[in-house]
Amino acid sequence: MEHCTNCGNKLERSQFCTACGQPVQQMEKITPTRVKRKGPYTKPLIGFALFILIGLLVGGAFYMGKLATEKPKSNESALKQDESSKKEEKTEASQTKEEPQETSEQNKEINQETKPEKNITETEVKITDIDSAMKELNNLSIQANGREISLGQWDITKNDGKLLIQANDIPSANLEHIFTLYDQQNLAPIKKWSIEVLQVAYELEKQMQIDWNISVGNECVAQYPKTLPSAVISGYSGSCGYSIPVLEASNWGEMTLFINEKMMTKYTADPVFDYIESTTSYLLPHSDVIKLSESELTSFNKDELRLARNEIFARHGYVFKSDELASYFAEKTWYFPDPYYDGSLTNVEAYNVKLIEDLEELY
Repeated sequence: MEHCTNCGNKLERSQFCTACGQPVQQMEKITPTRVKRKGPYTKPLIGFALFILIGLLVGGAFYMGKLATEKPKSNESALKQDESSKKEEKTEASQTKEEPQETSEQNKEINQETKPEKNITETEVKITDIDSAMKELNNLSIQANGREISLGQWDITKNDGKLLIQANDIPSANLEHIFTLYDQQNLAPIKKWSIEVLQVAYELEKQMQIDWNISVGNECVAQYPKTLPSAVISGYSGSCGYSIPVLEASNWGEMTLFINEKMMTKYTADPVFDYIESTTSYLLPHSDVIKLSESELTSFNKDELRLARNEIFARHGYVFKSDELASYFAEKTWYFPDPYYDGSLTNVEAYNVKLIEDLEELY
């Protein structure tokens, strides 16, 4: 209901106020204004809300800071665990790699006897003069039956314009072992050693431009090879005992073991060797002392190549795990099993093993 703005009386539905006659259209509609009053608890509520908000902000900042501090530790722990797991995986992979795979007997022999590189015998001392040559000779020994048989102290002197290379003070027990190898006809270890001695002599000859003679063996001792013919033994016996030479040489062609074992009778730029022992018992009679050529092996089939390769190891007494190879080499008069043989080869032997192995792979 509207009221008159002039007198305040209630207006009827008419163009003029019935009380004062004021026109209705000139009146403004007046809506009373409601005044808001603040309650008595407004300020405390606002303060409490602000307190809670500030507390939440401070607590949130503290919590975020704690997370930031703990996160690197967590990451570091995770990295350590990851590295640990990687190490374990690596170790397991290494152990798996080292475990031998099951293969045929033939493959076992190939795996065991075609990787001699780490055991190759090499001259570690460069021969430049007499002192370095003696040092190298003193490091050489005959390796057989799990023993390193020393030849005692070497001596190099000049005599009549030549170098005299001697080892004439071999320990008594070692000399006995050397003669026993001869009696067993197990000459492979002695041949290997004698070739190493000659290599030192030839290197010294190149450096000093002088000829040489090698003499190895004690005089006036009780030991002698029992299998030497009596006539030969008597020629080297005297009132003080026996003087059987172990090695005598002035060049490759004159290298002699135990008086009558000629190692080679001819040496040229393309050496041809002729052993006293029967060459028919070997597939490759000289594979331990000269480098083979591919043309020498063209007539061999795969099985013969395998035997020829293992023949190089058999000379040293390698104990074969393959029944086939063990039976084959057991029939050879020159084969003497040596359970202490470690698979070491000379440079020449290692070269020949690699050459034969490469040809085997062509089949």
